[in-house]
Amino acid sequence: MIYQVMIKPSNVEFSIDSEQTILSAAMEQDVILPYRCKVGACMTCICKKIEGEVEYRHLEPMLTYKEQQQGWIFPCQAYAKSHLILTFEE
Repeated sequence: MIYQVMIKPSNVEFSIDSEQTILSAAMEQDVILPYRCKVGACMTCICKKIEGEVEYRHLEPMLTYKEQQQGWIFPCQAYAKSHLILTFEE
């Protein structure tokens, strides 16, 4: 399944296949997102999900329940389950 990801407030958009992580899809399309380790340990890529659904297939995110409820995700480990709107600003 192919979804669209929008990064706010810059309104940068890219496509993502449901079989790739958000970070890998962005990198493949030359969309620059912050990252360092690619395994969710460094927290460099953490962003807030404004809209949409993601899932984690390999590693559960190192986020508290409260952080997850607030919408925080790790794009390096998250797979899209719908169209997404994300922000790297609080």
